[in-house]
Amino acid sequence: MPTQLKNRNLENGAALITALVFLGVITVLSITSMRESTIGVRMAQNEEARLAGLQDAQALTEAVVSTPAATPVIGGSGFTICTAAEPGCNRYGVPLPLTIANEVAAGHLSARIQRLTPPLKPPPRVLESSIDKFSAASFQVRATFDRADEGLGQVQLVEGMIVLVPNF
Repeated sequence: MPTQLKNRNLENGAALITALVFLGVITVLSITSMRESTIGVRMAQNEEARLAGLQDAQALTEAVVSTPAATPVIGGSGFTICTAAEPGCNRYGVPLPLTIANEVAAGHLSARIQRLTPPLKPPPRVLESSIDKFSAASFQVRATFDRADEGLGQVQLVEGMIVLVPNF
């Protein structure tokens, strides 16, 4: 009978050690899983912030392109019109819709519209218009979304546009 008692005591110790090993493995797996899910959430938040910034910059460029007063055909090549936050511009004040103007006023969005062509430049032939009746003014519209100080990133978007101007 004492032999059976010895085997039983050895078996109880083995069960405890096995349970502790399994508990350790499960703990390590749980911690690893939590870290991976935290990293996944951060990556998703970064992607969401990047897309929001890109959409805001795109909305600003579309507002500039759709507002004729934002691209007046004045000045020569290099003439620049900007929102208040941009340095080194010839003129300030870009007419924008209220929703975008609030973001510009908060300093999250800025625009720089630069004329690329000199006055009375003929339009490209691919426009298939009466070339002798129009001249073209091409512009580069640069929109910047900057909320890096809040951890939401920075995006810069550049688009081009051509405005046909009737010759008188």
